[in-house]
Amino acid sequence: MFTLSHLQQILKPVQNGVFQKFVDEQRADKYSKKFRCHDLLVGLVYGQLSQSTSLRVLEARFNSHPEQLYHLNTQEISRSTLADAMKSRSTAPFAQLVSALMQQCQRSLRRDAKELLYLLDSTGIILKGHGFEAFEGQDSGRINGLKLHLMIDAHGGFPVEQHLTSAKVSDIKAGRDFKIDTGVTYAFDKGYCDYAWWAKINEASSFFVTRQKKNAAFKVISSNATTETHILSDELIVFPKPAKSRAANYPHRLRRIVVSRPDKLPLTIISNLLDASASEIAETYKARWQIELLFKWLKQHLKIKTFLGRNENAVKLQILCALIAFLLLKLYRQRVPQTAADTLWIFMAGTSANLFQRPATEYACHKRRQAHRAECEARQAGLF
Repeated sequence: MFTLSHLQQILKPVQNGVFQKFVDEQRADKYSKKFRCHDLLVGLVYGQLSQSTSLRVLEARFNSHPEQLYHLNTQEISRSTLADAMKSRSTAPFAQLVSALMQQCQRSLRRDAKELLYLLDSTGIILKGHGFEAFEGQDSGRINGLKLHLMIDAHGGFPVEQHLTSAKVSDIKAGRDFKIDTGVTYAFDKGYCDYAWWAKINEASSFFVTRQKKNAAFKVISSNATTETHILSDELIVFPKPAKSRAANYPHRLRRIVVSRPDKLPLTIISNLLDASASEIAETYKARWQIELLFKWLKQHLKIKTFLGRNENAVKLQILCALIAFLLLKLYRQRVPQTAADTLWIFMAGTSANLFQRPATEYACHKRRQAHRAECEARQAGLF
């Protein structure tokens, strides 16, 4: 059963001063008298774990056990104070905490994994209706609102870097801001087509796997024999640079692999993995689907589709706290072996009803009562 002691363990990275260091650096508590950023963080993370749908529901649930709040180093909350804090409090320390938790997840994974595969994509956060007029004009042609750009680790299934932007920002524009590590394979869709950016990945001794655009000009250098039935062709190509073009070009050789798909058009994949087999490159790109599943999980099981505030700052805070809750759950689940058989959703579902229960304390009281009763019975037996 998921209990308050588990919640304390989940919030341990927050309680040990990591978050407060970021708050102090940003001076985010400068004008707050009683309601600190720490109180806001605990409240919003609790709202994610408890599936609270509104500020009124969050207030009622959070304040239902006031005698337990000191364990979390916080206090009772009011929805008006929470709404004001979400509107005005800086998002910077929350974003820094997300990065710190991602780095913690990375360290544990790098000890176990020999090869790193990072997946890169974005998802739209639709914001429409009364109160979201400020987001008008920030549409991408498909959605009106924000974009969450994520880079996730394919093996651990957790984010390693994130950026929140307007929906107008293209994938490749945000992709250029992601850090490029050495010895990592990156898989992304054709929305990240930028030859100069690909060249930077290659210069960092890293690799990429992506789709080729239909109008991309290329020259075939050689062809490799294919033995797998689903590999239609495997070629070594280069991108010729037009003589009058100022656009950057990718100067190195690439693999171009055409993969057949049942009831769909063939898929054309390009990569700078020159020594890997065609099947391995195809499987690497297929793993990119995991980030789509993660976006689906986040939107279904965390609160990033309905929002507690109607302004940009409140929306960003809620999205960042959703990522914090997700990362804290992933980190804590790694430390609890008996939960490994459960899915993350089942593990999270156990939090909603028992967050403030303290069975260890209740059991200790029960044992003390039993011992006291046995001692009284022994004394009474000696009287006769």
